[in-house]
Amino acid sequence: MENIREFTVKNHFLVEIDNHAVQDGAGKLKTWSWDIYIAANDKAEYRGKALAPGKGIEVPWITLATENYLEEMIAHCEKRMPQ
Repeated sequence: MENIREFTVKNHFLVEIDNHAVQDGAGKLKTWSWDIYIAANDKAEYRGKALAPGKGIEVPWITLATENYLEEMIAHCEKRMPQ
């Protein structure tokens, strides 16, 4: 079936990112936790997805363009955080 592309999740990371734009009343940085998933198919095509539990923010499945998949996904997560 040519209209179906199957990817297998290869990695699941918990990444904590400090949000330098948001601090609490004591001047402490707010840290966001992200669940990042990296999936691949048999043609070495990679996709990534990220969820910020409790924040209601998600990076939907996207095609990854670089070979440093985790760093690329972290950059996408940082873009979704309040500036």
